[in-house]
Amino acid sequence: MTTRKKAMLEVSKMKMTPALSAEHQRKWDESRWECKLDDPERNYDKSRAHLNFEVRKGGVIAPVDQSVCIKEKVDARIAEWKAERLAATGKEPIVRSTQHLSVSLVIGGNSERMNELAFGNQVLQERGNNAHIKRMPEIEQFALDNYNALAKRIGEKNIISFIAHCDEKSCHIHATITPILEDGRLSAKDMFGGSSLVAARDKMREWHDWYAAVNEKWGLERGDDIHETGARHKSLEEHNRELHRENKSLEEELETKRRAVRGLTTMIENLTRQQKEIESQIAELEAQLRQSDSNKNDIARDIQELQNKLFDVREKLSEKVAKLHEAEDDLESLRDEYDSQTDLLNDIINYDKQIAGYFHQHVSIILKAAILDQVLHDATLICRKLPEAAEMAENTFIDDYNFQRWKDVFTTGLRVFMNGIDGATSVAQTSGGGGTSSDMPWRDKDEDYLHWAYRAMRYAHAKHYPGNKLKKSKSY
Repeated sequence: MTTRKKAMLEVSKMKMTPALSAEHQRKWDESRWECKLDDPERNYDKSRAHLNFEVRKGGVIAPVDQSVCIKEKVDARIAEWKAERLAATGKEPIVRSTQHLSVSLVIGGNSERMNELAFGNQVLQERGNNAHIKRMPEIEQFALDNYNALAKRIGEKNIISFIAHCDEKSCHIHATITPILEDGRLSAKDMFGGSSLVAARDKMREWHDWYAAVNEKWGLERGDDIHETGARHKSLEEHNRELHRENKSLEEELETKRRAVRGLTTMIENLTRQQKEIESQIAELEAQLRQSDSNKNDIARDIQELQNKLFDVREKLSEKVAKLHEAEDDLESLRDEYDSQTDLLNDIINYDKQIAGYFHQHVSIILKAAILDQVLHDATLICRKLPEAAEMAENTFIDDYNFQRWKDVFTTGLRVFMNGIDGATSVAQTSGGGGTSSDMPWRDKDEDYLHWAYRAMRYAHAKHYPGNKLKKSKSY
């Protein structure tokens, strides 16, 4: 059976770090490459790294520029944006620490189609040397089409980097953007989400529809809607397991770098001590040379030997200091990458808790709704047999059910609730409801849906209750 060729767009509100920048730009030393190549999944192929490329401003295809960290480019764009807002409004915008300064987009499709665009009919060796493989012009045009479409959608100035990776199992593009909207605001939430889960879902559907339209010419069709297929996101356990696997080599390398820093620090301390001792010896010999009339040649020879030794120590010291600075930079980048992964896991945990809370709340509502009719029916039977219970149930929903007003009450309550959700409060009265829209309840802007639903039902009860009196009752 032929595999369907799907378009793929992933959006990640990730903090851009030097380590993540190095990942995108492949700015790795040999030890980092070795860690990647030791991955049992073998996702990277160093022999194809030279096929990677980027799209620069103006739609120029070029080798990946490693000279400037992507994080620095993001910071430069944010500084430029602040200056633009200051010039336009007279006030420099305040950026909160919780705001996302950049967003990462992964652009591509199913592996078969993307590799076809990148390599044509050339055969890749899974664990062999692929240095002879040539990059096809189709992948460059694919990248250009997506770059131009993205530039048109968000503005080219907000595309910070646009790098195509042809050295992994599936060719894809990493686009780093700044989420600056047309109205000048910096908001990843509004660019890719909204004020509710429904709004966020609709916004992402819009992005995926846009992306599918851009890549229809490349034979990539829109991916299935998760809400229509019933597909699920990875569970917390799956994410945790995946992140743990990704971080295993990172943790090992972190410890290796820590040991290197500790070792270099110790060597620098020893060399510094040797330098001071030699300098002290030279100073003593120079003092003797000034005071002595004899054996000056011997003293001068000793001074020269010590100076040669001092030169060697200083050379070694300079070398070790440079290596220490390099090791500290590597360690900082690795820490940033580790922190980024930790932040991602925390986001997953918080999202999982949020979804679990929504699920629990909605299941509770379903269970209560499932027994509501039976509870009202049972309560009505009790009221008919016990006069005291009937009196207690007066002016309640049980009373509405007993005197067959429940259907009218529920219909009115439903219409009031729905109009309140839409921001309106006018409901045509039926079944003897009477009244005008002037006495309709208003939903508060941030009022909880369940609380508003209860108020809507109490209003409907009062409209259909004889005498049109609303008796205060306990809030549930």
